Amino acid sequence: MSLLLMAAVGLLALGTRIVSAVTGRLTVPTGGAQWIWMKRDRTDASPAAFYAVRDFFLDQAPSRARLLVLADPEYVLTLNGKRIGAGQYRPPGGPPGARLDVYEVGDLLLAGGNRLLVELRSDRGAGGFLAALQDASGDTLVRTDSAWRIIQRHDFGLVRGWLPLDASGGLPSEPAFSWGLPPTGRWGRPEIGPVLPRLPDLIQGTPVAASRVPAPPILGLPPTSARHVALFDWGREVTGYLALQMPPGNGLRKALLFTGDQPPEPLRDRLAGAVLAMTGRRSWMDARPRRFRYVLLIGDPPVAARVLPVDPKRAAGLLADGGREKMEGVFGLEPPPLRTPVQDEIWRELQRVPGLRKKDANRKQVR
Repeated sequence: MSLLLMAAVGLLALGTRIVSAVTGRLTVPTGGAQWIWMKRDRTDASPAAFYAVRDFFLDQAPSRARLLVLADPEYVLTLNGKRIGAGQYRPPGGPPGARLDVYEVGDLLLAGGNRLLVELRSDRGAGGFLAALQDASGDTLVRTDSAWRIIQRHDFGLVRGWLPLDASGGLPSEPAFSWGLPPTGRWGRPEIGPVLPRLPDLIQGTPVAASRVPAPPILGLPPTSARHVALFDWGREVTGYLALQMPPGNGLRKALLFTGDQPPEPLRDRLAGAVLAMTGRRSWMDARPRRFRYVLLIGDPPVAARVLPVDPKRAAGLLADGGREKMEGVFGLEPPPLRTPVQDEIWRELQRVPGLRKKDANRKQVR
């Protein structure tokens, strides 16, 4: 009897878990949408930037539609050649899962062919993207799955929508890799957030250009590494999306980003993020608006910087915290800085600068 009772309890527990999992998947706001990413070795932590693209056909454009989006770590979203939104992943403080960004996009949809394109960037290589386009009745028009194409090279025609995705387009692509349906991984069960203003409605006024000023010497870098460091000053505090003009070159362009109301000090100030511009991409826009006066970049420095200004009140919930944050350790001892994979990669590249390895070795001996 005891064995039968134990077996019954086990089956009941298993059944409860199965029912809970099925119910969770069926009630997810994104329906059958899957978490997708580019195919890569799970042990590969090198930074990545690429496009996830989906072409879809509508017999008739709906009058209203909403796009539910969640990306880890960050995304910039374009629909039918119009940039409509950008964002960064924010880990939830507890259950339920991460919050979905919501955009009203019915007026941008076309009867016939449509293209949804997302620029995805990760300073640690890994990540995930989840999206569902739904009409006013809640029916799914398009969702993330393995039918999406992954493209690792920028092309203006691809973004604008007239360059085809097939082999005739000349751009190599591959099917998206699927992590599976939510809830999965660390993202949990996504929840719908408030409707966000689209970028054209959020950005106000003309871009504000910065002046490039001499960057102060950075401890640990020799004078010969100055060409890898760029400091920009707007002369006053600005609020908006940072936009950079990147230098030409093949491969992923990478730089470490620091911001502040004073010239940042990389060994003391918190890293604000990473600039990752894919091959062929000469421009880069931050995924979130910030408030700052100075911007310091280390790595592949841009040739120019500007800010796309936003209304601070409308962007209040989107603003990234770019202030300085002093690390506090146990018993008041400052812990060593925790570096991301992109920081390590840029540091290794800077070690090739003549004189840096010797100077770094001398610093270690002194310590």
